[in-house]
Amino acid sequence: MRRLLVLLAFAFAACTPEDFPTETLVDRLRMLGLTSTPADLAPGETARLQALVVDPSRPGQATTTFWIGCDPDPFNLNRSACADPAVVNDPSRLGDMTALPPGVKFIGLNAQAVYAAPKGLFDALAPDDPQRAAGTSGQVLTISIAEEVSPTASMEELRAVFARVQRKEVKSLISLFRVRISEDPERNTNPRITTLLVDDAPWPTGARVMMKPAQQLRLDVEGPDEVFEPFTAQTPSGAEARTERVLIAWYSTAGRFSEERTALREGVKTKYTAPGAKPFDPVPERRTGTFWTVLRDTRGGLGWSEFPFFVCDEALPEPVISRVRPLGTRGDAVVLEGANLGSVLDVVVGGVAVARGRADGAGATWEGELDGAVMAGPQPVVVHTRRCERLEAGVLSVP
Repeated sequence: MRRLLVLLAFAFAACTPEDFPTETLVDRLRMLGLTSTPADLAPGETARLQALVVDPSRPGQATTTFWIGCDPDPFNLNRSACADPAVVNDPSRLGDMTALPPGVKFIGLNAQAVYAAPKGLFDALAPDDPQRAAGTSGQVLTISIAEEVSPTASMEELRAVFARVQRKEVKSLISLFRVRISEDPERNTNPRITTLLVDDAPWPTGARVMMKPAQQLRLDVEGPDEVFEPFTAQTPSGAEARTERVLIAWYSTAGRFSEERTALREGVKTKYTAPGAKPFDPVPERRTGTFWTVLRDTRGGLGWSEFPFFVCDEALPEPVISRVRPLGTRGDAVVLEGANLGSVLDVVVGGVAVARGRADGAGATWEGELDGAVMAGPQPVVVHTRRCERLEAGVLSVP
């Protein structure tokens, strides 16, 4: 036994933090973000809720998310069935979806739901009560299940699903989300980004990020000025004028980040190491993967963006492009002619990737559809290849 402990000690001593999976690695059922639009509600208003639920361990298979909303407490004392630890740890305690406890409602299925703030929420408070501006939280539970459940499932079928969840026969996760409800005139909005920066340069909209195995890239994002909203914070010494910060959480299906959290426009970039650098982080079988950036502002607003990536293969033949031409009566498609066009990854016209691109079986032509975001007029055409090359392919006149 002592010898085994010594061997384990040596093994762990030889490891570094980089030798273990990190929080940023998304390789199983995960809830990466929940957001409300609008970010803040006033009494009587309705919000559209969205969830970023991903499960790379089950490619091509559906995940089901149930949304359960709890009525808010006007006094903000956290008195809600959605805050009951027993319910959070075991959603089957909610029982029959058609007979939920008072104040608890089924509000949506899968990616979206709707939450309504009661119109007379603060009627129990005096008109000048500061709690009206401080607000309260509408609480929402999401229950995500690694299984497709029909929207028309019967109660018996739903009970069977939750029984499998309770027995841990089906992967599941539970998330608690809070929607701020107040009469505060300073309403928050959700942060958003406009551009992904790769090695300090804007990456073309819609194009897959190219990388070689184990390559290191500097990643950052940029957003509009209006995401840095001014607001008034209530502090022990009184009201204080502040400006929001926007924090960025990075996630990916493979590879790793030097900084798991950064902040928008604060100068710190994360360094991404592509898969293939470590035995436990191999190049994905299809050489594809996804980045996510999840943004959260100081007042709880949240948004996200998704970026696909491709790990290049320099053993592929180099594409030869002899001609680029428009296709269709409206010029809304692009055709490449040449050889080895199966090695084309993306075609970028005027800084925007052509959508739904595909090569023919012989690799002699490649065809895709122009995105509506491409500006009219002469636009440069750049071809990204599966070998990590960028080829200047001429100019295309966009109608």
